[in-house]
Amino acid sequence: FRHEFAVSAESLQKMGYTLSATPGTAQFYDEHYGLKMKSVSKPDDVEDSDESPGTALYEIKNKLVDLVINVSEGTTRREEITAGYVIRRAVVDFGVSLLTDVKCAIKFTECLERGMGEGRQTPRHIGEYYKIPTVGWTKE
Repeated sequence: FRHEFAVSAESLQKMGYTLSATPGTAQFYDEHYGLKMKSVSKPDDVEDSDESPGTALYEIKNKLVDLVINVSEGTTRREEITAGYVIRRAVVDFGVSLLTDVKCAIKFTECLERGMGEGRQTPRHIGEYYKIPTVGWTKE
């Protein structure tokens, strides 16, 4: 997952997004690609992780992140599964957007790239599209 997402991570940084990652992921991208990411602790790395600044759960709970990309690496280690589950559960509980598939995360980044820049369309809330008149549909 990490190598596969590297180009997208670079693109997100070039577009001005601040990237946060758990310590191992942040170190990987720094060592292999020179990408600096904000390091946040996993839920099982800190006793009061949901209340401590600098932890993934604190960032999620306090709406300091807009999107979480949490892709399972297929590990069988119980603590890894638990940490990933706790992060995904917090994302759902606190209404933060979540991507759990690396291919979807890459395509999402590509779409953001296409929408950035002079004369290009900016992202909109889906509700705006419901207001656009369409041919063949009538309101009753």
